[in-house]
Amino acid sequence: MAEYHGLFEMVDYCKPIYPQNDHSGFDRIINLQIWPDLHEDFCASPLGWSDYVYGLLPEGKDIDRQIVLNSPAIVTPPELKSWVLCFPTGFSQDKKIEPRDVMAVAHHVANGRPVLCAGKAAHGMAEFDSIEYMCAYIRDANEVVTINTSTSILASALRKSWVHISDSPKHDFTHPNQRRIERKF
Repeated sequence: MAEYHGLFEMVDYCKPIYPQNDHSGFDRIINLQIWPDLHEDFCASPLGWSDYVYGLLPEGKDIDRQIVLNSPAIVTPPELKSWVLCFPTGFSQDKKIEPRDVMAVAHHVANGRPVLCAGKAAHGMAEFDSIEYMCAYIRDANEVVTINTSTSILASALRKSWVHISDSPKHDFTHPNQRRIERKF
């Protein structure tokens, strides 16, 4: 998705290409995008998200699945180190979840600390200027609460731990450093 192409500024081992661009200068092109073309196939598959995505490659089962990002050079506000950053919405949840329910979990996790909710301005939330800014905030917040796969993946590359509210075990990104809360709403 174009919204995430800024991530390629934070890695040195790959870069995005667009369908309309010339692809002749590449040794290999790897397309791991599920949405929208592979979404129905993924939903029909018995595989979880990570196994499905890495199964798109012949060598996928042997790939180290730890995402590596160079830390963004962006400096965040010092008070962020005491805040809980919450991402209460996503693009592709199977079950639509009310952001206020996710925010309630974030406030419980925060235990009195400030909570900053981020997402799309269309949902009435703070929207980051770029993916690099979002990554810097994920890196620097005292705690992070996610419900969406993409923000959970970013947290895995930038943090030692974070809280993830499970939307659907099949569609969730799982990671050993993730503290999972099963959704009860």
